[in-house]
Amino acid sequence: MTLNWKFYPRKYRLLVLACLSAIALVTSTIFSPVATAKLFDGPVDKLPTLERVSLREGKVTLLGKEGNYTCRILAKSSMNAAWQVLTDYNNFAQFLPGVASSELLESNGNNRVFEQINKIKTLVFSIESRIKIASIESYPQKITFKAIDGDLKTLNGKWILEPVSDYPSAPPDKVLITHQVMVKPAKTPSDSLFYGIYEDRLEETLTAIKQEAEKRFIQAQN
Repeated sequence: MTLNWKFYPRKYRLLVLACLSAIALVTSTIFSPVATAKLFDGPVDKLPTLERVSLREGKVTLLGKEGNYTCRILAKSSMNAAWQVLTDYNNFAQFLPGVASSELLESNGNNRVFEQINKIKTLVFSIESRIKIASIESYPQKITFKAIDGDLKTLNGKWILEPVSDYPSAPPDKVLITHQVMVKPAKTPSDSLFYGIYEDRLEETLTAIKQEAEKRFIQAQN
């Protein structure tokens, strides 16, 4: 924009310059990359576009293949309610699909050991497996785990919880639940069949955890 100074008396020129400087400052602040990054730096906003859209639609996102996976889901819950669900070892069978029984065997500080029996049924066969898992809890954000005995060759990974707000400066009212896992079967008729079933079970498990966390969150508010 070009100003024709002949239309402005000398005594108003400083005022005009001050106004223009203020407008320029506001404009540069709004549209600068730094300001934009600060406005959209939540844990969901940092993810790729397609994953962000799926999460906000309530869907599970599953990345990876052949036993190395990262799954996410967004739950309308508090961090505490989601944490209670992930550490309710004695009651997994009540809300997790395919879990026949689960029992906490050891508890020492932040360390836990629990045993879980899973049942998988398909149209042509049924499989029951047992696994003993050691976990380390870092409340309220992370749980690492590793199989120490059982029917799998390898199982290790972690759960990560992150609070999510609808907009900057708003109090968090959702939790991004991330599950990272590496798994290898011991003996199966087909590894590809095992991984296909495992991927389906992962999506079902994340959905069940979301539902249970949201239910407990509502109950805690009443």
